[in-house]
Amino acid sequence: MTETENNIGSKINELELEMKATGLWQKEVPDWVNDFEEKVLYNGKDFAQWLQFVFMPNHISRATHLPFTKEKKMIVPAAVKFFADDMQKGKLLQILIEIDSLL
Repeated sequence: MTETENNIGSKINELELEMKATGLWQKEVPDWVNDFEEKVLYNGKDFAQWLQFVFMPNHISRATHLPFTKEKKMIVPAAVKFFADDMQKGKLLQILIEIDSLL
């Protein structure tokens, strides 16, 4: 595993801890995750679910099994859309900025 992959894994772990600390972490998988047909994110709760049940597992899997591509997919613009006015999410946004810089 490369240093970048280790850093991304570390940031994903940090993201999980921050989501738990801010009350965004869920124990149950929402139905839409297993029955996904172009889910539209309407609010911060939807975005947090997407982070937890789609983004994070995909990047954990990628870090351990797949090579990283040079294609940039920025997560921060979407995060800012949902969390920009919530000062309690400042650390969460910072972690996502750091993850974006590593991807």
